[in-house]
Amino acid sequence: MLGICQKRYASYNYKKGDIMNFERIFKTVGGYVWRLPLCAFAYVAGTMAGGALVSALGMKLPPIPEQADEKTMGLYLLIGSFVLAIGIVPLARTLRVKYPARCLILAGLTYVCLGLNTPIETAIFMKIGGMQTMVVFSILPCLMFACITALLFKPVGKGESFSLHVSRFFSGRSSGEWAWRFVAAVCAFPVVYWTFGMMVAPWVLEYYKQGQFGLTLPSTGVIILVQLLRSSLFFLAALPILIVWSGSRRQLTVRLGVAFFILVGLFGMIQAYWLAPILKVLHNIEILADSVVYAGVLAVLLVRKDGPEFAVSSKLAMV
Repeated sequence: MLGICQKRYASYNYKKGDIMNFERIFKTVGGYVWRLPLCAFAYVAGTMAGGALVSALGMKLPPIPEQADEKTMGLYLLIGSFVLAIGIVPLARTLRVKYPARCLILAGLTYVCLGLNTPIETAIFMKIGGMQTMVVFSILPCLMFACITALLFKPVGKGESFSLHVSRFFSGRSSGEWAWRFVAAVCAFPVVYWTFGMMVAPWVLEYYKQGQFGLTLPSTGVIILVQLLRSSLFFLAALPILIVWSGSRRQLTVRLGVAFFILVGLFGMIQAYWLAPILKVLHNIEILADSVVYAGVLAVLLVRKDGPEFAVSSKLAMV
């Protein structure tokens, strides 16, 4: 009799656990359903505010390509903004730092990739003028998107001060060790970029040589110098994330890699709907590989295998 009661009790607990897990999953999914669109709308609203700002300053935005339609571009901007939110949220939820710092970290990452990197790369690979205006135009959408995302998607656990994370991050290594790691991190992206770029070059190079879709091919020297500049910007944008990171290297590689891929590649490719499909597919594959490998290199070079907390506890134990 006792055995039967135990089995029934265990079965009841099992079913109760299933129900609780289902409720938890349903609540999480439901939360994402209404919060993700708000993040996307924040970026779209920011573009409107950015347009008003540059207009008030008397600056001209880059002209719309001949193959594009303004209404269609607006639709793809909304789609791209939603994809942007999907890519950034997993990273945002792992930044265990106070809200103002999370806003600045996410705003810095998005602005460097969209407000600085995109105009730089577009200026050398496309025949479009007025890209310098994007540097000002992108401030408000990136800031609004970051503030709403950081507000709606909070990290698990209590947020700590950024200064505390800084002291943890830089403990245990000499200035010489940090110097060569920083230099290696800056030099890593051009190598990764060139490696994967050469793999897709046989299929996409002719589009650039022939000037299709407004594309152009700069000299090798210009490409190398620009990639070093982009690498420096990416490193500066990623460094605060590396400092506050408390997870594993694998998690960092995946989440930061996906964020870079969407910011640097997919977000813009979605809106450039007039490009040849082969260009969009191959460049997206290339940028995905670039981003994940580059994020992995940053993780190996700058994040301790056992995490910053382990390094601090070990140091205190030795004392």
